[in-house]
Amino acid sequence: MSVKIRVPGRLEVPTKLFGQFTFLDIIRLGLFSVLTYFLKPEPVLLGLSAVLGVIWYWWTPYGQHLDTLLYNLPRWAIEKKQLEDSQIKSKNDRYISLEDGSSTAVIEVSPTNLDMRTDSEQGALHNVYQNLLDTVNYPVHIHSLQQELSLKKYAGKIEENQIESKLSNNHAKKYLKEDYLEFCHELSERDLSATKHYIALRVEKNTGNWLLDLLPVGTSKGNKAVKSKLDNRCQEVIDTVNTADLQAERLTGWELKNTAERFVTGSKEDSSVLYKSPEPSPSWTSRRNGYSSPYHYRKTLYISEFPTTVELGWPLQLLRTDGLVDVTQVIEPRDTGKATKKLQRLSEKLNAEIDSFLSQGYRGTNKLETLLEDTEWILDLLADRQAQPVDYSAYITSHSESKAKTLQTHRQVKNRLETLQFQYGHTALRTDQAYKTQQPLLGDPLNETQLVPSTSAAAGFPFGTQQTNQEQGIIYGVDTSDDTPILADRFSWSSHSMARMGMVGSGKSYAAKLELLRSKIAYNNLQIIVVDPKKEYSQVIESIGGTTHILGERADFDPQNNDICFQVSSRGQQDNVEGLVDLVENIYYHTSRNEKKTLVLIDEARILMNDEEGRRVLNQFILEARDTNTAITLISQNASHFTYCREGREILDNMPGKVFMRHDRVPDSVVDYFQLSQQEKQELYELKTGTDSAYSEALLKISGRLDTRLKIESTQAEHRNITTGDSE
Repeated sequence: MSVKIRVPGRLEVPTKLFGQFTFLDIIRLGLFSVLTYFLKPEPVLLGLSAVLGVIWYWWTPYGQHLDTLLYNLPRWAIEKKQLEDSQIKSKNDRYISLEDGSSTAVIEVSPTNLDMRTDSEQGALHNVYQNLLDTVNYPVHIHSLQQELSLKKYAGKIEENQIESKLSNNHAKKYLKEDYLEFCHELSERDLSATKHYIALRVEKNTGNWLLDLLPVGTSKGNKAVKSKLDNRCQEVIDTVNTADLQAERLTGWELKNTAERFVTGSKEDSSVLYKSPEPSPSWTSRRNGYSSPYHYRKTLYISEFPTTVELGWPLQLLRTDGLVDVTQVIEPRDTGKATKKLQRLSEKLNAEIDSFLSQGYRGTNKLETLLEDTEWILDLLADRQAQPVDYSAYITSHSESKAKTLQTHRQVKNRLETLQFQYGHTALRTDQAYKTQQPLLGDPLNETQLVPSTSAAAGFPFGTQQTNQEQGIIYGVDTSDDTPILADRFSWSSHSMARMGMVGSGKSYAAKLELLRSKIAYNNLQIIVVDPKKEYSQVIESIGGTTHILGERADFDPQNNDICFQVSSRGQQDNVEGLVDLVENIYYHTSRNEKKTLVLIDEARILMNDEEGRRVLNQFILEARDTNTAITLISQNASHFTYCREGREILDNMPGKVFMRHDRVPDSVVDYFQLSQQEKQELYELKTGTDSAYSEALLKISGRLDTRLKIESTQAEHRNITTGDSE
């Protein structure tokens, strides 16, 4: 990320004596001395009082003065017991209603990979997010919530598939499966996390109509007014957020109910749920999901002041911390007229203070002058209608079932904030409020806000993480940015087809064989058909119980004969072209007569792309493959083999998946068609191959789902199978 966004300093500036002491600081320093002077003015007591005053001023446990902690102590002791009252009153298909009369709707946003975007594309995403903040006239709560990335369910499904599969006794396949499951287990032990992004919209009982507000919460008219307002807000947010890069969808039905159960302490509708109320300590919040479950610990910070400029999507730096981290951002629009008047008064105050300092010979006015510049900058933005004023707050919560792990993550978050030059505050004796703030259904009682323009608040663009499926498909590799395994199910795509493109030696055939082996393990009763003009796939197919046929021989398409590799009699013969076209047409005919999952791999696709009839057959096959549950993989040495002609571009248009390995040349037609950024074009020349490192790399693009740089690794059994055909 490289787009920088300006952020103003905290504009609430208290008047300071000598540029150092506020009115409260003077009270802290002198209160004990004044009281002692009037009660018993003895020198020893006066000295002791002065020492106590200095201690009161300088000692700030948890970054807070003692009087602040003493103020929060009784409030915390009383209100922490009320957390159990923050329960769900009712759930239906579209709303969550709480006992305080408020109703909440939840929108889930599918993220984009911000790292893969050019500066102009990042700027466009910033504009989309700012447009949302400029449009709404109600509070918006953005929650980026992390949970452990576990592959246990995925591994369990593979075990079930193998039990059902009639090939489960295949010796080679048994070793492949065991090695792949061990690989999944090793990935799960890397303390990886998955991030989900939610926009929570909350409507209080106050509807804005004084007559309706007099109605009880449970009346149908009162509920209808609240929910109608909530529906309108949801539609407005979804319409604004939905773009080519982002997809927003309102949670409804069981998805909303299950998500809500994870958010709050429990539900009165289900007495069997053994949720225990949160148990806040002065600096922690813990909660147990059942009487026999371990505690889950949480520790929260808030951003007290930002650096002068921040990178777009700065929360991503925190979400990539080693551990579980939640980021909550609350944006509440301000009235432009009132905000302008406040800023004008602040500008006058800052000018007066600066003049006063300078007239007395002080030169330490840099901070005040910076705040004055920020104030005038915001006033200019508002005058030109380039932004709207908002109250903005950001909270970071470290959490884990291990108290030690939570503390370790918390320290890493603090170190990263300090590196980024963010100032932060602690929530000691406010953990009850912190618990509510980071829960999407319960508002923001912490209320650690600051006035900023919407363009600055939009710098916290939260939807920059990479999304991955956790339960089905195969592991295509790990994200190079955070080592998250990329698990994708191509049979769930709008079309199941994929193009693999890369120069000779880039690793594209190796990665394709890896996909074949893992797909055979992951999908029950999958049929694999390989068109192999280079004569290099037979050992892989035969090791998993398949057969090899020579082009021209009668092919047996009996579904009981699951896996087939078709090879040419000898490479490079011109007669192979017509035979390959006929073969692909026969495969198309076979797969169109059943709905069994079939994976068809066609290597050296350029041979067919250079033939008019071959292009026609491929185009029709790919266009209709989804209807018959067929996934097609085309492999070629350069993306230009597709983009140079109309039929090739039509083929790519119907292939959601594109895998780019290293290229030795990238024609303009490729850059233009795929809308590659300058960074992506450069990466195509720099991607690692299996010959120059222990792994290969690729750019994986799945339309509307994924856009990332992958590190492709194999297990020992897979590597032996691919390189020698011996998996033992």
